[in-house]
Amino acid sequence: MSIKNTIKVQVFRNKSARDTPAVGQPAADTGICRRPGPWRIFAAALIAAFFAAAVPARAERFMVAAYNLENLFDLKHQGTEYPGYVPGGVSGWNGRMLEIKLDHLSRVISDLSPQVIGLQEVESERALKRLRQALRKRGADYSHAVIADTRPSTVKCALLSVYPISAATEIRVPGAGNRNILQAALDINGERLVVFVNHWKSKSGPESRRLAYARALGKAVKDLPENTDYLLIGDFNSNYNEFKTMQKRPSLNDTGGKTGINHVLKTVSAGNLVDESRLAGNSEKFLHYNLWLELPEKRRWSVLFFNRPQSPDAVLLPAALYDDHGISYADNSFDKFDPGYLFSSDVVNRWQRTENGRGRHLGRGYADHLPVYACFTTSAFSSSTKPVDCAGRSENARIADLYASKTGAVRYQLKACAVIYRHKDNAVIRHRGGRAIYIYEAARDLRKGRVYDITVSRLKRYYGNLEITGIADFRKTGRISDPQAYYITDPYADFTDPGLRNAVIGPYSGRYADGRFFYGNNRQIRLYFPDSSLAPESPAQVRIRHARIGFHGSPELVIEKPEQIQKLETRSTKSETMTEIRRIK
Repeated sequence: MSIKNTIKVQVFRNKSARDTPAVGQPAADTGICRRPGPWRIFAAALIAAFFAAAVPARAERFMVAAYNLENLFDLKHQGTEYPGYVPGGVSGWNGRMLEIKLDHLSRVISDLSPQVIGLQEVESERALKRLRQALRKRGADYSHAVIADTRPSTVKCALLSVYPISAATEIRVPGAGNRNILQAALDINGERLVVFVNHWKSKSGPESRRLAYARALGKAVKDLPENTDYLLIGDFNSNYNEFKTMQKRPSLNDTGGKTGINHVLKTVSAGNLVDESRLAGNSEKFLHYNLWLELPEKRRWSVLFFNRPQSPDAVLLPAALYDDHGISYADNSFDKFDPGYLFSSDVVNRWQRTENGRGRHLGRGYADHLPVYACFTTSAFSSSTKPVDCAGRSENARIADLYASKTGAVRYQLKACAVIYRHKDNAVIRHRGGRAIYIYEAARDLRKGRVYDITVSRLKRYYGNLEITGIADFRKTGRISDPQAYYITDPYADFTDPGLRNAVIGPYSGRYADGRFFYGNNRQIRLYFPDSSLAPESPAQVRIRHARIGFHGSPELVIEKPEQIQKLETRSTKSETMTEIRRIK
């Protein structure tokens, strides 16, 4: 049986937090006023009762996220640190490195802007306090915080919230060296939500170690009052389909195929992964739906383990979040947070150390996990078949801003975008004097030469290239007289420059040979012909009237239409042609 240790809720407020109420909390009346008479009290009560009955409470919408910070240590030597994080040690973990790491992690969290976030790999209350200070500098003030610190584990689970934490408990997982699971009850504008923050043992050990976590967590869930709204979040060190992937690693399977996340937490029922319809309609109790199933299969990962996509970070939901009262899930709002700056050469830009992560700290990178998040509401559940933007509002942006954005469901408002290239349902749009971006299979109603305000609803990276794959709305605002004015025509341009990705070039003359275009001052780039019949015989002098700069693992010019490329006649070719004409005569 798991032992629950009630811990003191640690709520730290700075001066601004005292002066400014947390989200959803009423502001204090700091003005001077006289004590009201009895008739005024009676009248105020009548008015309040009338408005309470006549005006329904506005639904609160909020985001919950989970993020493994990859070893956020403080600067106090306690003897429990990992060797590479001993303050002042040979690895160079010092005040400067901590400041850099805090700055980087706070950027990620403030850019994501969740109202509630569960954290993993926080060494101590001191480290958590430093992170909250760094977040305040970025305008992200989490007035309520708690950490599971009653057990001397090296790293711990924590929770930050803009909503009050009414109670917090640690769930003790049996076994030496195991980390406690954090259980916290939040007051979301009068509605109670219980959040369990997890960090299960890694796959350096067999599944039985994670089974211990699942059993302790499952027991805590069953101890909750019936119909409690709760969430299971964090780093489970288990794939959403662990019962399948574990079969490929026999060294992990010491449980006869039974897994913690799938069988104990019941994300599998009758041999199949639980989906929303099974969750809501099944009479079986304590089923859970893993939100990774909302995303396309290729996108279901938050960690690259030896370049193998893994999905250890997860949000699991019970049936209670699919009803018409209390807290409900905002359907299809789950995603991972993956802005461009969290990647380096298409690999997660983790915190960098020499000697393959065992040497000195370099002061670069973020964490080895991507955050995951989902949205919830205090209104009734409403089914949605399309991905929705978790924030629920549009953010004004330039095309250049999109390259630093997360992918998946987004909501950006782009103003004055010129359509400078069209092919089938694809297009290239560009801001005048700014960057360009490719729209894939979402530009059917856009016309070349027109200018639009566009609401972008989905972004995708395909083999390293950023693409708009969803448009929620658009409005024509003008025309451009000459699309070529938006082309890249600089004779010294380097088409492989990342800043020119998705731009349209032309016209340029050069030599085509061995699948490459040679141009300018000893520059070259691959040519890609979706229709191989468009490729001229090689070698040949050619003129590219216009082409977009694509990226498929490396830069390339994409030739999709016959009129984009022209074979040029050389002098020798003209001479041979005239000789043949004379012979025929």
